[in-house]
Amino acid sequence: MLEISHRIALRVGGDTLDLSELARLLAALEAAPRVSAAAQSLGMSYRSAWGKLVRAERLLGVALVERVKGHGTQPTAAGTAVARAGARFEREAARRLATPAESIAEALESLRDAAPAALGLAASHDLLLQEALSAGEASGVNVRFVGSELALAALERGEADLAGFHLPEPLAPPRARPAPFHDARLFVEPVMRREQGLIVARGNPLRVRDVADLARTGLRFVNRQRGAGTRAWLDRLIAERGLRPGQIHGYEQEEFTHFAVAAAVAAGAADAGFGLRAAALQFGLDFVPVGTEVYYLAGQRPLAASAAVKGLVRALRARARATPGYGPITPRAKRRP
Repeated sequence: MLEISHRIALRVGGDTLDLSELARLLAALEAAPRVSAAAQSLGMSYRSAWGKLVRAERLLGVALVERVKGHGTQPTAAGTAVARAGARFEREAARRLATPAESIAEALESLRDAAPAALGLAASHDLLLQEALSAGEASGVNVRFVGSELALAALERGEADLAGFHLPEPLAPPRARPAPFHDARLFVEPVMRREQGLIVARGNPLRVRDVADLARTGLRFVNRQRGAGTRAWLDRLIAERGLRPGQIHGYEQEEFTHFAVAAAVAAGAADAGFGLRAAALQFGLDFVPVGTEVYYLAGQRPLAASAAVKGLVRALRARARATPGYGPITPRAKRRP
């Protein structure tokens, strides 16, 4: 049987804050006043938990937690109020909505077997892709976030119907591009352009201006995981500047999404990371541009005309048009690969 959950979402300007998740995190901090313990109890990483707290404080305009010497990190009065209000909502919602939720779950369960199988998408992490699928703007696609290299490998092995990957501009010569560009059985669709660079604290207090500054003594870096296209781009930039990875403190410290990299900088766990301008803006951080890249979707050629793929591409381009740090690549403006 499917399970229907009850959640509170708060719209603040153009942002959405998951108050249910925030309330549970604050309640966990009340029970165990250490962010690491609270995060572990909820199945999230330490940096992800800090990122959620920092973002919520920025959106709500109030301090939700405070560090107390000898007692860890504890909710403030405002944080306690949010935790308790969230718990009351969940209890009341579960009581009042139990019967309607059960009815909806039964109806959805009966439809699930008759519905066509969703397309499997192995994709390099992207903020707009995650948002579009979470908002239900592109039905019929299930995403698994991996690095660009692993996404392309999954497509080649038949473990995914679609792959999402990105390449820096200017593009490499045709012969040096990934396998899908040379396979007549596949389509390769350039969907949007993204701006990448160095994510740094607000005001850029350490005056980071270039990738070469990452080797500066005392600067703490947070990296993307091996196999990520962003990691590969950074490695190339490091080599071009005559640096070695070992010269960068934190090079081995890995996160799996642009959001997590920005959260680490926002929480003070790192001084700089390499990622998307859009991720930096979500946390109110500064950004040092390095270059642009193109995000592609690839898959078996017949899938290009499917409703699921066309809907996903349309949703991503619409979001890219409205999001700083992104730009859509429309069919008319599309360049030949």
